[in-house]
Amino acid sequence: MKHKIWLSTALTLVASAAQAAGVGTTGAQFLKVGVGARELSLGSAASVLTEGANAVNWNPGKLAELKGKSLSASYNMLFVDESQGFLGYAVPLKENMGVVGFGVNYLTVSNIEKRAGDTDVPDSMFSNTNMALSLSYARAEVRPGLALGANLKYIQQKLDTQDDKAVALDFGSTYKINQAWTAALVAQNLGTRIGPDRLPLTLKGGAATKLFGDKLAAAADLDWLANDERFYLDLGAEYTLNKYMAFRAGYQFGRGADKLGSGLVGLGAGLGLKFDRFSFDYAYVPFGDLGDTHRMTLGCNF
Repeated sequence: MKHKIWLSTALTLVASAAQAAGVGTTGAQFLKVGVGARELSLGSAASVLTEGANAVNWNPGKLAELKGKSLSASYNMLFVDESQGFLGYAVPLKENMGVVGFGVNYLTVSNIEKRAGDTDVPDSMFSNTNMALSLSYARAEVRPGLALGANLKYIQQKLDTQDDKAVALDFGSTYKINQAWTAALVAQNLGTRIGPDRLPLTLKGGAATKLFGDKLAAAADLDWLANDERFYLDLGAEYTLNKYMAFRAGYQFGRGADKLGSGLVGLGAGLGLKFDRFSFDYAYVPFGDLGDTHRMTLGCNF
């Protein structure tokens, strides 16, 4: 019965995504910019391997694993005048009543020049501001081995005088197949239009396992961006050297369709450091002609 419930949920989400598919661009593009250096260094193969408060962004069902409070903060200078950040917090409720979380994801582009005509000097400057607020809830053992979670999101994007808003839902799950393997299914950005555009509806499914005495974690995810008509295959691995340090690498296949130019588009690599309750994660993520990005995340579990 538990297998049928999980499969039924998967098919329902697939059907919803298929119905929304079509040609055209989507709004709130910043929602496709991943957060969390650990997850990005894994090539975005993170539906199972995401952990802590970052799970708000990747798979709210993974929040159910938390045994204590988790705080995560990321800040990144992406390209010229473009910055992105994320702040997440999650805490288990008393008496095994589940886990609640909160996340703020933002991306800003400043110093955009405005001109009314063909002039060398801009008439004025404006900015593009994007933000998503998420309220999360997750619960473990809904059925044996099955954890479920969801986000309620408020999304806002501002471009000069244009101000658009939307509301969306994310659903996430993990299912422990056996002692070695765990699977996950995630649906993101099921919601209203933002201005005239649809949201970047994403369906993500994956699996992960641990090898060599849990020293090596390996994962594979398949991402379907339904409204953008894109498929990505994510492969990632993490090797834990000791309790203080871990090395990570991954690759996201399918980035050629994004036409970002030559280079190591799709690659992710990085490391993680842990000391007591604190963690620091770094990721190197190149974007072809746009340039290379360096992502950093600070975390605390208490």
